[in-house]
Amino acid sequence: MKPQPCILCHSNDTHITQEIARDDIIALYKSFPGVAIDSLISSDLLYHHCNVCDLSFFTCKDGSIPTGDNAFYNALNQLDWYYFSEKHEYHFAKKFIAKDSKVLEVGCGKAAFARFLPQEAKPHYVGLEFSTQAKQMAAKDGILIENISIEEYANSHSKQFDVACSFQVLEHVSNPHTFLQSQIDCLQRDILTGGGG
Repeated sequence: MKPQPCILCHSNDTHITQEIARDDIIALYKSFPGVAIDSLISSDLLYHHCNVCDLSFFTCKDGSIPTGDNAFYNALNQLDWYYFSEKHEYHFAKKFIAKDSKVLEVGCGKAAFARFLPQEAKPHYVGLEFSTQAKQMAAKDGILIENISIEEYANSHSKQFDVACSFQVLEHVSNPHTFLQSQIDCLQRDILTGGGG
C-alpha cells in the first residue's frame, strides 16, 4: 500500500506504520451506546506518519480520510464526558483575549469556552460546530453557533475576527492545512502583520 502525502505539510516523505481493521474500530465504538461509525469508515485504516512535520494521521485504503458527521457528534453529545465545561487550555487562552475582541472558535462543541471570555467579548463570539444538538445547547445560553465548516465560513467572513481558536479539534479534521488557513483568513490583517498594512 502506497503512503499518502501529508495532510498538513503536503510532504511526500511519509510512511505507513500500521494497518487497523475496520471491524475492530467499529467494535470499539459499539461500547458507547448509540455511537455508530459503520457509515464513516469505508475500509480498513492505514496509519501514516510524516517524517517532515511529525504528524500522524489515518486514511482509508482508498485514500479518503474518515471524519465525523452531524449524527456522530450528536451521538457523542449523549456521553457525559464528551464535552467538558472546563479545560486547562481555556484558562491559558483567555489571557490572550482583550475585552473588545471578536472571537471565532472552530469546533466549539457546546461553546463552553465562551463562558471564559471577558464579558464585553461574549456578544462578539461565534462558534462553528457540526453538531446541531450542540448548537441548541449553546442557544439556551444565548451563544451563537453556526453549523458550517470553517472553509465555507471563511468565504464570507474574511478578516472579521481578532481571535480564531480551536481546542482538541485538529485530530477530527480531514484537511488540517486548509482548516488552519481558513481560520487565518478570518483574522483581521493588522493582527497578522503586527499592525502594519
